[in-house]
Amino acid sequence: MHIQFHGACKTVTGSQHVITVNDKKILLECGFYQGRRADTERVNRNFPFDPKSIDVCVLSHAHIDHCGNIPNLVKQGFKGKIYCTHATKSLVAVMLEDSARIQVYDIQYLNRKSGQKLEAIYTPDDVAPAVAALEGKKYNEWFQVMPGVRAYLQDAGHVLGSALVTLELEENGNKKKLGFTGDLGRKFLPILRDPGQITDVDYLISESTYGDRLHDDAMTSYKSLADAINKAYDRGGKVIIPSFALERAQELIYIIHELINTKRIPNHFVYIDSPLTVKVSEVFTDYPDLVDKETREAFLSKNKDPFIFSKLRMIESAEDSKKLNTIQDPCIIISASGMCEFGRIRHHLRNNLGDSRNTVIIVGFMAEHTLGRRLVEGAKQVNILNQKIQVKSDIVILNSLSAHADQKDLIEFIRHASPLKKLFFVHGEEKGINTLASKLAKEHIDKIHIPELGDQFML
Repeated sequence: MHIQFHGACKTVTGSQHVITVNDKKILLECGFYQGRRADTERVNRNFPFDPKSIDVCVLSHAHIDHCGNIPNLVKQGFKGKIYCTHATKSLVAVMLEDSARIQVYDIQYLNRKSGQKLEAIYTPDDVAPAVAALEGKKYNEWFQVMPGVRAYLQDAGHVLGSALVTLELEENGNKKKLGFTGDLGRKFLPILRDPGQITDVDYLISESTYGDRLHDDAMTSYKSLADAINKAYDRGGKVIIPSFALERAQELIYIIHELINTKRIPNHFVYIDSPLTVKVSEVFTDYPDLVDKETREAFLSKNKDPFIFSKLRMIESAEDSKKLNTIQDPCIIISASGMCEFGRIRHHLRNNLGDSRNTVIIVGFMAEHTLGRRLVEGAKQVNILNQKIQVKSDIVILNSLSAHADQKDLIEFIRHASPLKKLFFVHGEEKGINTLASKLAKEHIDKIHIPELGDQFML
């Protein structure tokens, strides 16, 4: 049995890993790669393996960089089941539909501008067969993936339905256990339960996004967010927040609701300009058992919705989205996507980056070669939808609001999973991975491998 790494190698996007056991292939994740447009097109359209050769897929959660290329996988001949939690199944359906819609819109826009005849990697018509392949499973119960392979899912605390995956593999009487973090969440964040813990495994594939950083605690994060909003309001400006529609947007709504209630920020309008965020927030109401104790006590037990307050407005139509450009009063606009590569956020950045009264707040990790990363790195001019935009607004970076585990969390998680025969680091950039590996070496956890694309390891 062996594993081969086909994505998220020394980068934080496009997760795909193939495990071969008993001459059958299990695909862990089927993520969409986000980066330079040319690379995105090449990597996502062409799999590094034959989709027809994959027998089954196991999915940790519904973020697009982990599930976004499933329709293309099915379109190219995958016929197996895709196992995930029930909540992930519900979310993937809306996430993929939105991804397909955005691709079609973007291609039509580029074709109009360039006169080319480009085609989307997949369209809404390709989503239904992909969703039909999903099979939901419960947390904390073993289930059969295929002969010789069982799986066990625990709450990863990263997004609704996210899972830590343990695979029990048996080949020719030889048994091995492999753990996979997907994306590991953090303790003490609003809405979700704290992450579980993988133990008693021979091998662990771990994310490493914040391997070189420590997050502030939640209260410090709330203050930093309030300060950034208040400074923009004092200038008469808008606050633009690029956000993943899944989980990050819900956490922001929750936190901003609390800041308004406690009068730490003025009660100005908050616009959620993302039809996907509206749909995702509706899915949360179907899984009240997956939220934490604090959310149940403060909201659900009182029949209150944590995602609704008096000056919150959900924007769904494109026409209403465009009207936000005419607003002169201070307000907050939260819009997808998180890395600023797709969706309506690009239009808001194009219309607001050039105004020094405004503030853009970055609340998550931005992959290399994305528009979000260029803003983080201090670019004075960016290209958005083939238009050069001068960056005059404030850019405030609040990684402490991330839903990813930080260096301390990762070390604690890996320590409790040890001893390991091998530890593989994926979903992180080289600097963060190397820093994390050196910290673990001091704890005598040193059987670490940092895969390159295509690397294969025997288990």
